[in-house]
Amino acid sequence: MGWYTREDELNNSTKYKAAKQPGTKSRERSVLGNGVCLDLGKIKKSLRRAIFPLAISVWVLSGLAYAGASEREKWGGRYYEPVEVPGEMLAPLLGQKINHLAVFSWQGGEWKPVLSQVDERTPTGQFILTRGPESNGGLSNGLFDPQDLIVFMARDSGEKAPAGKIPEGVDRIVPTELANPVSGRHSWVYPVLFKTEAPNFHLPPVSDLREIEEGFFLKFTTYVYRALVNERGKAKIPTIFINQLQILPEAGGTADNIIDRQKIRGAIRFLGGLIKVPFNESIVSGGVVAYQPGPVRILTHSSMYPVFPLGIKGPKFFLDSIMADTLTLTTTIVAVPFDPGYLIHDMALSFSTDLTPAAKGMRFYDSVNQQGYLIDGRMDENEKKFDTGKEDWRLITGPQGTQIQKTSFDPKFLAKGKSSSTYNDDEGDSHPPENFPGDIGSAADQLVIKGLSSGSYRIETFGCIPYDFYRPEGPNLKLLKEILDIPAYPLVIIVGEKKAGNLGGRPRDVATPQ
Repeated sequence: MGWYTREDELNNSTKYKAAKQPGTKSRERSVLGNGVCLDLGKIKKSLRRAIFPLAISVWVLSGLAYAGASEREKWGGRYYEPVEVPGEMLAPLLGQKINHLAVFSWQGGEWKPVLSQVDERTPTGQFILTRGPESNGGLSNGLFDPQDLIVFMARDSGEKAPAGKIPEGVDRIVPTELANPVSGRHSWVYPVLFKTEAPNFHLPPVSDLREIEEGFFLKFTTYVYRALVNERGKAKIPTIFINQLQILPEAGGTADNIIDRQKIRGAIRFLGGLIKVPFNESIVSGGVVAYQPGPVRILTHSSMYPVFPLGIKGPKFFLDSIMADTLTLTTTIVAVPFDPGYLIHDMALSFSTDLTPAAKGMRFYDSVNQQGYLIDGRMDENEKKFDTGKEDWRLITGPQGTQIQKTSFDPKFLAKGKSSSTYNDDEGDSHPPENFPGDIGSAADQLVIKGLSSGSYRIETFGCIPYDFYRPEGPNLKLLKEILDIPAYPLVIIVGEKKAGNLGGRPRDVATPQ
C-alpha cells in the first residue's frame, strides 16, 4: 500500500494527499529541506489528525515549481546537475556569516534570486551534519570558510550581468562562470554578501526530508520515496534504502509505487567452503547515524554491518548519500579491518532493485541489452538469454516514469573476484524478505569475491529520475548520455583566474568512517 495517493482531478489540476500507513502515526518532529523544524508535540491529538493530511498536501503543492519542457530541452542533461562552488574560489566572501550569503542570476534584464544552500565542512573535508545520533554539528562556526561549499542547480544560472549591476542591499558580489566542456555553453551565477542577514526569498525547495515514525519520507521535484526501516527489538532505525517510490505525474509518472524494495543478498563461505551462511538486508544492523537536510540537497551518513548467527558481526560498511533534486549519489565503503582470508573462503554479494506489480508494462534496458525487455512478471525466451556482462548503465522506463542507474565497483574488489549483471522478471520466483512476492523486473549487480584483504573498498552509484523521459519507441539515448555526462564531464567553474571541476554531480564521501 502506498503512502501517497492521487485524488480525482479538479479544475484540470492533480491534487495529492498523504495516506496513513496501517499501524503508524506521525512523529512529533518534522524536518523540512529548508531547515525549518516543526514541534508538533503541543498540538492536541484530535487536531493533529485533522491537520496532518492537509499539511502534507500544502507542503507537496508548495514544492511543485517546475520549469516548462522548453526550459528542460534547452539545458538537456545539465538541467539535473547540482553545482558546488568551494569557498576557496570566493575570497571576498570568506569569513562572513553564512546567513548573510545568497546567490543571484541575471535573467531577462533583471536579478533573480537562486535557490541555494551552504554546506559546511571541517578543514579535513568532512561534511558537518547537524542531525542524528552521530551528528557533528558542534563543529559548525556559522562562518563561510575556504572548505565550505555554496550549492545550487546549474539550470538556475543565467546570462552575464552588465558591468556595475549589483542587487539591492548587496555589499559584495562574485561573478562565477559555468562552462560546459561538452557543448561549449557558458552561463553565470553571482554569489553575494548582504550587509545584514540575507532576505528569505521563499523559493520552493527541490529536496525535502520529513521525519515520520516509520523512518524518512523524502520528496523531490520528480518523485517521492519512503525509506526502509531496520527494527532491532523495539528500536526502529531508519535507513536510506528505498522501500517505496512513486514518480509524480508532473514528471511524467503515474504516482504508483513501482519499487518493492532495494535488496542486499549474499552468502559467505567459511573454512574452505565447508560452512555457508546466507544473509540479506533484514539481518543488517545500523542505519542513518547523521544527516543534514537542505533545500537543494540532503546529505546522509549511514553505518551498518550484517549480524550472523551467534551474534558474529560481518564487515562494517558505510553509505554516504547525497540526494539533490532528481539525483541520488551514493558511495558505499566496505571496511575490512583484518585479512579474513584464513577464515572466509569466498563471499557473494548481490545489490538489486525489485519492482512491484504496478511496474508491469514498463521496459528494462541496459548498455549491454539495449533491445530492452517488457516487464510483466514472466520470463520469455529473449529474457532468458540476458547477457550478464557488467553494464555501464541500466534503466527502467514507461508511463509510470523512469529511473536511471550507473554503478561502479572498486577495482580492488575484483582483483580476486568477478562482477556481473543479472535480470529476473519471474513473479513466481520469490526471494523474501519482500513486500510483494516474486521478482518483477529485478535487476542486480553481483560480486563474487575471493581472498579479500584488509582495507576499504568503494562502490559508487549514480541515479537519476528525470522528467518525461519515456518514449514508446525506445529510450532517448541522447538525453541519457547527457545525464551520464554529469559525473563523467562535469561543468567547469571559473572565478577570475581560478578554475575547478564541479564535484556536485558525483558520488563522494560525506563523513570519514570511524
